Amino acid sequence: MVKKIGSLSVSIFFLQLCLGVFFLVLGVSNLMDYNSGGNQFLKWLGKNETLAIVTAVVQIVMGALLVLGLVIALSEGTTKVLGFVLFVLWGLYMIVSFIVNDFLQPSFLTWLYRVAWNSVILISIWIVGQRYA
Repeated sequence: MVKKIGSLSVSIFFLQLCLGVFFLVLGVSNLMDYNSGGNQFLKWLGKNETLAIVTAVVQIVMGALLVLGLVIALSEGTTKVLGFVLFVLWGLYMIVSFIVNDFLQPSFLTWLYRVAWNSVILISIWIVGQRYA
């Protein structure tokens, strides 16, 4: 028998909690990296990192919503849309990172390992998103 916390199974509860914390930490980490001296140097050289900032903010917002969704009731329509958007964005991130930019780089096994653990995150987003479907 599956144990439940309110209307949520324990496994989905912890999956959503871990996913929320992951996105919060990832977003904060990306913002901190953006403010580093190395990125200022790259900006000086003409590299535009606006997309990196937007992505970091989206990650923080989604992480916060995933964690808050465990303790407060969020609008069902909003959570469906945000879950779908996060799934699509992570899928696009994977396509750009692993196919467009670095296909089979630096080696096949390293590439496959990175694709596999990013796929686990993608599927986790899908599973948590199904909670609201």
